[in-house]
Amino acid sequence: MEQKIEKGILEDKKISMAIMSSFVVLTIQYLILIYFDLIDTSIGEKVQLSSKAIVGLFYLLALPIALKRNKIEFIGIYIFSIFIFLINYIFFNENWVYLKSIIFPFFFTCLPSFIYSYSIHEWDILMYFMKKTSKIVFVVGTIIGILVFLGKSSVGTYSMRLSYYMLLPTAIYLDEFLEKMSLKNGLIISICLMIILALGSRGAILCIGIFTILKLVKNISKLTYTKILFYLIIFTIVITGLIFLDEILEYIYDFLLSFGIKSRSIQLFLRDDVHLSGRDRLYEDVIEEIFNRPFLGIGLAGDRAITGGYVHNIFIEILANFGIVLGVLNIIALLYIIIKSLFIKNIKKYNMIIIWLSIGFVHLFVSTSYLIEFKFWIFLGLLFNKLFNNKKVINLQQHI
Repeated sequence: MEQKIEKGILEDKKISMAIMSSFVVLTIQYLILIYFDLIDTSIGEKVQLSSKAIVGLFYLLALPIALKRNKIEFIGIYIFSIFIFLINYIFFNENWVYLKSIIFPFFFTCLPSFIYSYSIHEWDILMYFMKKTSKIVFVVGTIIGILVFLGKSSVGTYSMRLSYYMLLPTAIYLDEFLEKMSLKNGLIISICLMIILALGSRGAILCIGIFTILKLVKNISKLTYTKILFYLIIFTIVITGLIFLDEILEYIYDFLLSFGIKSRSIQLFLRDDVHLSGRDRLYEDVIEEIFNRPFLGIGLAGDRAITGGYVHNIFIEILANFGIVLGVLNIIALLYIIIKSLFIKNIKKYNMIIIWLSIGFVHLFVSTSYLIEFKFWIFLGLLFNKLFNNKKVINLQQHI
């Protein structure tokens, strides 16, 4: 029995390493690209190709375990996905040039991520590797921030990639901070937020806000006098911050300007109107095409054919991909399993779910595409894991 447990733990470790490998490799890759100014160069492309190979190696090492645990599901998911792509090739041939560009990330990153997270038995092991990964990402992300602040490197006007990389350590340390106040965790969170606010996008701020709300709502049911006092202090600080928000943002903006950094996020936050960075026009164009073809939709990657890029909203994208009827059913099913998962009693699994919801789902309302976003598929895999693989958790402290 002990050997079986040890073997299961070793397998979960390999799966967890595969799942988290992308975070480490992509963040280090980004550091190399900006430090040596390799973005959009031939050498930069080789660096990115090498990064994919390294992540691919981790995925290959975990593949036999995923196949052993869920061979039928693995084969079924790939057959179904290939069928969907073939249907789109037949009926939406005009999208093929865009559809080809998502074949690799979808079949070789997104689907494996879904299957691997679905195959995890012990969530504590995944959380262990998430914490280890967040430390590495925080260190590398902080180095990038320092280089930019010192003028040694540049991320351009802003870096959406960097802000979303920093979401993992922000969520992990914020989760710990809201459980037990710690000066170290507070300092790490402050550094992450400064990097995101100075160099990143508003979408990451939204993700952090949603995570904080979901964390606090769950914690209300187990309040102690110490936590009540802690939350009252935090609440007072937040309210004060909101009252003097413009003044605080202007101060931070001026501080960043002294380093030559013009924070795009702060500029947009200080606007009197809500600025959607052209997304409202993308929404209008794609929604118009959806109503022109309500039953079939405009196919996978159809938004790329219309706008030249992503529609930047997961619900509109799903409606565009599958039409109004199937699209609405898919959206209802997705919302159902997400909401159902938020009522889970196991606090450790709840924390895991809201962390991945914040880093893998929320940002899809304002950026990128669910068809190429591996973090979304990790989140989706965990949701299905919780629904169908609800196994008894063992004590892992002595094994990790």
